[in-house]
Amino acid sequence: MFRIFLPVLLASALAAADLPGGLFVATPPADAVEVIAARAAPKPGAAITVTGVVGGRLKPFVDGRAIFTILDRSLICTTGCGSTWSGCGLPPEQLRDGVATVQVADASGKPLAAALEGASGLVPGSTVVVSGTVAPGSGDKTLIVSASAIHLAPAAAAKPH
Repeated sequence: MFRIFLPVLLASALAAADLPGGLFVATPPADAVEVIAARAAPKPGAAITVTGVVGGRLKPFVDGRAIFTILDRSLICTTGCGSTWSGCGLPPEQLRDGVATVQVADASGKPLAAALEGASGLVPGSTVVVSGTVAPGSGDKTLIVSASAIHLAPAAAAKPH
């Protein structure tokens, strides 16, 4: 039994060790807006606090990089597919307008080579509040948030609206 869980626990611990201390916070950052509102007029370099559900696609985490996507909570599907956080069943343009990318970057703005999935309990479907800055490359079609703080909300917060 330990042979099964040990590699998963070890990988999660190693990934967390590569992340900045204090990244995961117990208190949600104030004045968070939903993803759709945050995408209205992103200005690279501006401070931002956004809330959403880790998702927007079946694999919201990028393997080996500190990057994931979040979905506006109003777009959580209710089809009972088992991955309500993926945005399944939504037209591509609606889904695209409700997704943002979150990255944890180094001083040069490059995403860290560390896995975020599983760190501090972060999994698809987790509701998060992310505080940071709007990253270069953001514009009318894309929102990229360079996170300085991530708060995981209680699991019940990720239910469909």
